Amino acid sequence: MAELSVTLEPLVDTVISGHARTHDITVDRPAEKGGTDKGPMGGELLLLALGGCFLSTLIGIVKAEESSLDLTQVNVRVIGSLETAPSRFARILVAVSAPQRFQDQLAKPLLKAERACIVHNSIKNAVDVVFEQHWTPSV
Repeated sequence: MAELSVTLEPLVDTVISGHARTHDITVDRPAEKGGTDKGPMGGELLLLALGGCFLSTLIGIVKAEESSLDLTQVNVRVIGSLETAPSRFARILVAVSAPQRFQDQLAKPLLKAERACIVHNSIKNAVDVVFEQHWTPSV
């Protein structure tokens, strides 16, 4: 079985340094939660992980199909709805926006990316994850 591994270490106050391969990220709490706001919170990182996994998977799928689509015009916004006691995400919305002219070419790759994203597959039985597509008029 393949594995992914990251390491984390506390630095000062609420600041944590995270390491993945050759990449570093700072994790912290916002000031209103007693932190110093030096980086995103863990929950925000989960949303970033889901969006990043989905979008990078989509890019890989489109590249594998040797498409000439300009994916720099595709945007992903991930919104988590919070519950309390215990604190958790009750619902996560992954909203994909792209130009209307991409709709036919992106329909299947978007579905494939949703199904192939490691983060989505890992959390989908624990939280309601909804994917939406928004097509913007071409200029």
